[in-house]
Amino acid sequence: MVLFSGTAGTGEAPRPEYVPAAGVVKSFGYDFEYNAASGTLEIRNNGSRALFVLGTNKVFINNNARFLQKKTVLKDGQFLIPADGVDIIIVYLARKRPSWQYANGVLTLRGESTRIRDLSRQKKFGPGSRNYPYDIQVIVIDPGHGGKDPGGIGYNDIEEKDIVLEVSREIKKELQKKYRGKEIIMTRDKDVFVSLEERGEIANRIKPEKNPIFISVHANVSFKLDASGYESYFLSLTPFDEVAREVAQVENSVLNFEIEDHNEYIKEIINRIVDIEYRRESAKLAEFIQNRLNGTAGPKTKDRGVKGAFFYVLRAAKMPAVLVEIGFVTNKEEALNMQRSDYQKKLAKGITEGIGDFITTFNRTEAFTK
Repeated sequence: MVLFSGTAGTGEAPRPEYVPAAGVVKSFGYDFEYNAASGTLEIRNNGSRALFVLGTNKVFINNNARFLQKKTVLKDGQFLIPADGVDIIIVYLARKRPSWQYANGVLTLRGESTRIRDLSRQKKFGPGSRNYPYDIQVIVIDPGHGGKDPGGIGYNDIEEKDIVLEVSREIKKELQKKYRGKEIIMTRDKDVFVSLEERGEIANRIKPEKNPIFISVHANVSFKLDASGYESYFLSLTPFDEVAREVAQVENSVLNFEIEDHNEYIKEIINRIVDIEYRRESAKLAEFIQNRLNGTAGPKTKDRGVKGAFFYVLRAAKMPAVLVEIGFVTNKEEALNMQRSDYQKKLAKGITEGIGDFITTFNRTEAFTK
């Protein structure tokens, strides 16, 4: 079935703002399907697919969301893809480097015919290279709470905001030693209040092609004073269990410091949710971090597992994002442990190693598309 007609006119610039999807699929000979009812265009090649959603900046690569700098549009009967959307098609479907030009209705690659090979076999595109399309170049560390928001208050009036800031600083140090070519960003590096929206904005200012990831660090509270352990969360509309629901409610209570009627705000956000972006990648990141914490936190605490719940700070970050609860400030022994610098370093080491495992897998699977 013919879904597109016509070609771009003559005189197209080498790097136009938009390219007709017809020109892309014609040039590569890819299979494609346009669904007018849902406004989606699916382009397929060798078992991989790119699904563009009309009127949005979303594109799904084998069910993993990516975000374009501009929205796809429909003009004069043609589905137009932004230039960086063409880059994505070339990288993920053609397995080539995104150097191209579009003129007279024809898209051609500029002097590039070499397929991107596996990371282990090609040093030129190794870790830290800004040109490697599957490299995570930016890591955002988000120490929870801060300033007027103390977070959980536990044994001997220990405040969550202080502990998570110290652990986050240690994570940054570990990451800087391990990955000298990557940018490590903290949403706060001192005792200041940063709203949930601001935390998301800090992360979302990073260009999507840099493949950023987001780790929010928190400490838990419980009425059961013997409750202990660490757990890692990814974004989910449905809480893993009642405990996960309660943890989310506590961590989301920062909204009380931000807006007057946060219940209406909650309803508004939930109503706008169509899907959960990056859920698969976030779940993997949470799993890797949890597994590594299991090896560094020690036997005096408990592995509480990986869970899904609705955290607003995770929803705000348009990238793979997790929230790590490093322990309970309401547990006397655990609270005192978390105040010790040697234990903070152990927690930071586990989280850093988990991030490292995720980066390795992200590279090897070409952003989880293989």
